[in-house]
Amino acid sequence: MKKLIVLVLFLMAGVSGFAQQLYVEGVALVSTNTSAYLEATPLRRTDGTYHFQIDYGQKADPKTKPGECLTDDKARRYEFRSSVDGLNFLYEHGWEVVLESTVADMRRFLLKRR
Repeated sequence: MKKLIVLVLFLMAGVSGFAQQLYVEGVALVSTNTSAYLEATPLRRTDGTYHFQIDYGQKADPKTKPGECLTDDKARRYEFRSSVDGLNFLYEHGWEVVLESTVADMRRFLLKRR
């Protein structure tokens, strides 16, 4: 019985750990390529949904589309209903807002790894 409980807990930890993975244009955000902070800029689309442009200190990659956005592992951009929806998604994946600012009429959020 103990072995079964340990196995179930191990599997649950593996699934939740997998769900914590975030990507920017298909590149995984892991501790080796990100530090404690990232900047998220919500970009409103013409259809009213939002993408989140992410700056984690990465160098510009000429092969990557401009405006490196939050994606899944296949580089498909996430669409959010609102900027709050996107911030909640980031929070659920281990990041919390520590500062909000406005630069040239664009809201930017500094997030810290929890």
